[in-house]
Amino acid sequence: MKPAEIIYQLRELNVAWRKQNFQYTKEQQALYDRLAQLRRERVSYFYANNLVFKGSRAAFDKELAEEAAEAAKVAAEVAASEEYY
Repeated sequence: MKPAEIIYQLRELNVAWRKQNFQYTKEQQALYDRLAQLRRERVSYFYANNLVFKGSRAAFDKELAEEAAEAAKVAAEVAASEEYY
């Protein structure tokens, strides 16, 4: 089963759950448990293989800005050194 299918089926079950007075039938509960377990395994896989960004966006933006400033500084130094030739 594709990861996207799992999410779509979980959404469909959520809609049915709301329409059924917030209760699942036994078959729906079993399907929900299976889909939720598959989803948890998929997310755990991403964390285990370091495929998840684990920092704050502000820290990431700051790091990018510092790298860009350093690259600009190096480019300016190269341009200045080329002027003397």
